[in-house]
Amino acid sequence: MKIIVRLSRRWEAVRRRNSFLVGGTQITCTGLKFLFCLFIAGVSVRPVAAQDIPLVNPSLEDKPKDNKAPAGWVIAAQTPDVQPGMYKVYVPPTDGKSYVGLHSGPGYLEGIAQALTTVMRGGRSYNMSFDFAYYAAYVYKGCYGNVSVYGGNAPGDTAELLWNSREFYHTAWKRYSANLNPSADYKYLAIYATVSSAQCNSKYGVVALIDNLSPQLTEGPQITIAATNTCKGGNTGNISVKVTAGTGPFTYEWLPGGETTNQLSHLAAGEYQVKVTAKNGLKISGKVQIAESDLTSSFTATGALCNGDDQNRLQIHTTGGQPPYRYYLNNAEQSVSTPVFYHLRAGNYTMKVEDENGCYNRIEDIRITEPPALSLQEISIKNTSCSSVQDGRIILTATGGTPPYVYSIPARNITQSDSTLHQLGAGWYNFTISDSHGCTVEGQAGIAMESRDCAVYIPTAFSPNRDGVNDVFRVKVNDAVTAFRLAVYGRWGNLIFETNDPETGWDGAQKGSFLPAGSYVWALTYTDSKKQAVKQQGTLVLIR
Repeated sequence: MKIIVRLSRRWEAVRRRNSFLVGGTQITCTGLKFLFCLFIAGVSVRPVAAQDIPLVNPSLEDKPKDNKAPAGWVIAAQTPDVQPGMYKVYVPPTDGKSYVGLHSGPGYLEGIAQALTTVMRGGRSYNMSFDFAYYAAYVYKGCYGNVSVYGGNAPGDTAELLWNSREFYHTAWKRYSANLNPSADYKYLAIYATVSSAQCNSKYGVVALIDNLSPQLTEGPQITIAATNTCKGGNTGNISVKVTAGTGPFTYEWLPGGETTNQLSHLAAGEYQVKVTAKNGLKISGKVQIAESDLTSSFTATGALCNGDDQNRLQIHTTGGQPPYRYYLNNAEQSVSTPVFYHLRAGNYTMKVEDENGCYNRIEDIRITEPPALSLQEISIKNTSCSSVQDGRIILTATGGTPPYVYSIPARNITQSDSTLHQLGAGWYNFTISDSHGCTVEGQAGIAMESRDCAVYIPTAFSPNRDGVNDVFRVKVNDAVTAFRLAVYGRWGNLIFETNDPETGWDGAQKGSFLPAGSYVWALTYTDSKKQAVKQQGTLVLIR
């Protein structure tokens, strides 16, 4: 029997919160109680008769001939043969006077198919049986037998593999039973000899003799098992089984306990198994695990984007158990039904979540944080180099908030990720620092103009003796220069020191070793604030 359930909006909401076991296979879901709710609610159901699909000519009777399918069947692929007698195959049939021989190999498959009188329905389970035998000397040397059953919508369609025998080597007839579980509707049933993973040196090494098919595809019972978990340490679990397909009446047998009803209640945690037998004798088994409450809760704590903006939030995520849920924040006496809490202060919280069955869990050590306040830690100023350039700088050091930061001077349309604001003339500047969440801090800084001529000066000597006086050979730049390069060479023209930074000088060493006193050659190139390229060179004296 197939159960067709029509749900009210209320029970549709129940269904969305629950899931179940199907066909004896346990499905892990958020809960296992949907059908049990239906049992309790008394939702009406409408039975549908089982679908048994008769097969035409299941004994495969016909006049023996090669490259032929028996009456009622069609050639699905290549050249099946109606046996016995073709290619010196004289094995007696197991039923009637004839059977089918299939001879396949890699890239060459033989098979037969039949248009079913009724469409095989997806989601249902069917049983069929047949006799198989292996025959080694079928024109070419065979290696093993292997048979596959497919569902499709045309004679040669192998849309879905429904069953496979695996390799067999018995030369006497042997009975096989197959359970077919199509995932979609199919109009055709096809039977092939197919190549398996077994190694075979023969190009056509798969041989299968097929006879005595069952007269029909018999629909087997299918069941849906639903369960509610028990609260921890209790025996409040429930199980219900519904037969959704098959021929009734049905009988039930449970383990442990041996009960024979389709519903069990007052159950402790553990595994329970049921065997359902249909009127036609086909059986199906299923099992379900009752756990000590599957109520599970987690949380998402969302801190404020900016310090002190009152946007802290806590959201509880709960699955399992029996909805609706009740929430108790910090051991409150009164519960609330909403899982979201707004405008919380930064700090530590606890949460108790209780379901409709009285089962509950607790979440400890919920910590809600917000970023530290964004603040300006330090401002460094570099005045203009000389009286006719705008190369002043404001260097900002921010702390707190949520990096990275963005630095801007709105009045100058300057916005950048670099904390050093460049190319500024003399004057006062209002600046803003923003973090990645849009939190801001503002400030003001002033740049003075150095009242001196724009020029570059090169010393002629230095004494790197670590006395703190004239220890470094450095160019004194009182100008806004670009493309700066200073190089120092030894007596033989070898490069000793090089820099592109006007503020970096030579300390009289090379690769960590101090050089002797004497004369050295320097070369300097740069572009000045007037965009003129300058090239200079000279000598300096290193004094020890």
